[in-house]
Amino acid sequence: MTSHKLFRAIAAIGFATAASMAYAVPMAIAPSITPLITSGAAPDTPAARIDANVPTSPFSGVVSINIRYDGQSYICSGAMISRWHAVSAGHCVDTNGKGAVVDINKPGNDVRVVFNATSEPGSAGRAIITANKVDMHHDYAGFGKCPAGVGGFCVNDDVAIIRLSSPAPDVAKTYNLFRGQVSEGSVFTMVGYGTSGDGLNGYNVSPAFRVKRSGKNVFDFAQTDDEANFSGASPKEVWYADFDGTLANGTKVDSMCDSTSSFAGEFGVTICGESLGNEIEANNGEGDSGGPSFVMINGEYQLAATNTFGWAQGYSPRGGFGDVMGGILLNSYLDWIDATAVPEPGSLGLAALGLAGLIGARRRRRA
Repeated sequence: MTSHKLFRAIAAIGFATAASMAYAVPMAIAPSITPLITSGAAPDTPAARIDANVPTSPFSGVVSINIRYDGQSYICSGAMISRWHAVSAGHCVDTNGKGAVVDINKPGNDVRVVFNATSEPGSAGRAIITANKVDMHHDYAGFGKCPAGVGGFCVNDDVAIIRLSSPAPDVAKTYNLFRGQVSEGSVFTMVGYGTSGDGLNGYNVSPAFRVKRSGKNVFDFAQTDDEANFSGASPKEVWYADFDGTLANGTKVDSMCDSTSSFAGEFGVTICGESLGNEIEANNGEGDSGGPSFVMINGEYQLAATNTFGWAQGYSPRGGFGDVMGGILLNSYLDWIDATAVPEPGSLGLAALGLAGLIGARRRRRA
C-alpha cells in the first residue's frame, strides 16, 4: 500500500492515525494506477505478487472498498464473509477520527464494494455494489483512542462490517471465520489493494481498486484487551509482525529481534520470529487497511485477522525491510460479527455501477 497519511508517535513508535492510518488512502484515481502488498528485494517484485482476477483464485472474495464523504474518496480492502457482508477496518469508515461512522444517507456519501472475481470488463464478477448499512464495532472510538482510564495509544477494536445492497456475484468466494485462538508463530497470508513497493526501496507503487496482491508473514506478538487495561490473560485482540530481509549492505534485519528497536522500547520484548524468505515475506501499506489475514485450515483459507496499521523502524525507506505491521485478531470479536452480519430479508438494491464512477475524486491528506 502507499503512504498518504501522517504518522503519529506512540512513545517511540510512529503509528498511522485514523486520518493518517497506515491503511485507508485518499484517492484521486486514474485508470493507470496499480497497487499492492510490498515484496522482497529483486528478483522479487510487486508485479510478482499480483493475484489473478479469476473465479478459481482463492482470493476472489477479497474486495476493494471505496469510501466517499464530504467530497473525499478513500480506498480500503476487505473480505466477504457472506454474500451480503464484508469485514473491513473501523478507521476506514470513520469520518472524524473519533469513531463517527460515515453517514451513507447523506447526499454525496456512500461506501462501495468493488469485486474482482473476473477480469472480463462488464462481467458480473467485476460488480461494484453500494452498501446499505455500515457497522463499526461499539468499542472503537477512533484510531489510537483508548478507553477511559487507560493511557497510551490503542489500536484495538478497529473492525467494521459493510452490508451490501444486493448479493455478491456468484463467482466471488466467501470466507469462513477462524473460530480459534491463533498462536504466535502462525503464518498469515495477507491480501489487499494498497500501496506497494519492495524491501529495499520501500513504498513506490500506488493503490488501485482492480489490482490485489498477496504475501505472507509470521504473526510474532499479540496485544491483549485495552478495555481490560492489557492485563493478565485478557483476550488477544491485536497482532504484530515485522518485515524481515537483507539490506543492500548485506545486513539482515529483524526488528523484533533487535533490543534497540522502537518495538522493543515500547513493549519491552524482543521476539526472534522466522523469516519466510525473500520471495514470500511481505509488508502491508496504505489501502490494505481492512484487508484479510488468512490462516490455512485443512486446505481452506479462513479469515483470522485484518490488517490495519504499521510503522517505520528506520532500517530502510518507509515500507521496506525492518518495518512493523499488524492488525486485529478477529477471534475476540466473533460474537459481535455473528450478531451484526445477519442478512436483512427483502433488501435488494441497485449495484453494478460503472468503474468510471471511481475516478476523479479530490485527493485529501491521510498519509
